[in-house]
Amino acid sequence: MGVPTTVYIHTNIYNYSNKYKNLDRFQNDVKRFLTEYDSIVLHKDLYGLVFKSYLREIRSKVKILLNKFEATPLDDGSTRPEKKMLCCGLAFISNEQFRKHYKDVHNEAFLVYTNMLELKSAFAKLDHMRHRLDEYTRFGKEYTCGLLVDLKRIAKKISCTLKF
Repeated sequence: MGVPTTVYIHTNIYNYSNKYKNLDRFQNDVKRFLTEYDSIVLHKDLYGLVFKSYLREIRSKVKILLNKFEATPLDDGSTRPEKKMLCCGLAFISNEQFRKHYKDVHNEAFLVYTNMLELKSAFAKLDHMRHRLDEYTRFGKEYTCGLLVDLKRIAKKISCTLKF
């Protein structure tokens, strides 16, 4: 007999009877995704290609949603190249220099052992956000300034994660 597990099954959350309830639910999902983002991308180095494909898809759907509400994101999918990274009093221009410094000097791994529960949870959260973005792109017509700001923050965080 195996260990009992819970299976994630996506059901449509969009409610056609109350448009402002949908806005509130979507806004709560976006805020939850932002607060849990660091724990979601914890496994990105170990499972790079899968996570990057999910993140690229979520970023493109966020941009489509922002374009729908005529609030285009500030970036083009990448971070500013002239931005310098600082560590230990040194300024680094490229990501490769910064990564080399970090591995040489600090030699700290972000994640030593994988936890399958955290990994499956991260995939479920990414998948849930992808489905919610699809639903709201198709059916949502209402937005708030807070929602637009949070969507722009998601796009920016994902762009920084994909670049670094």
